[in-house]
Amino acid sequence: MTNGFENGSMIAAWIAVGIVIGIIISISAVELSRRKPKRTENAFRCTERWSIDNFRNPKVVAEYLLDASSIPRNAKIVVKKCSDKSSLRGLDIRYNPNVKGSFVVESDRAIILSGPFKENELALITVNKDIVNRLNELFEAYWKEGIKPRDV
Repeated sequence: MTNGFENGSMIAAWIAVGIVIGIIISISAVELSRRKPKRTENAFRCTERWSIDNFRNPKVVAEYLLDASSIPRNAKIVVKKCSDKSSLRGLDIRYNPNVKGSFVVESDRAIILSGPFKENELALITVNKDIVNRLNELFEAYWKEGIKPRDV
């Protein structure tokens, strides 16, 4: 026959085990609730029909500028080569021989062209903050290194 003391010890031991398990589960639940799943922005769209008309202050980088007719007068442009210099008259432009790629960027969005800067060129439109920030940094570096042309 067992005495009441042994039963009491056994019950206390099971209660202690239950408390420990409860603490472990609570800590795990709190830790899991703190973790926010990484949200991937569906922030890309591929298109051949793009426009910079809705850009408030567009910054244009063009390795090869084939069509400047769609560029608004308030744009800042850095170009490596241009097919028609007369179309650049009145635009805020700088030449930079180190330019690579073609894109239009402002504070919250960008158009990245797959080829030269011209209408109906395949483009990727994005609002991804990391990409937009990087393209703004790249534009500023090209602009700073660029030379104001005398022949335009």
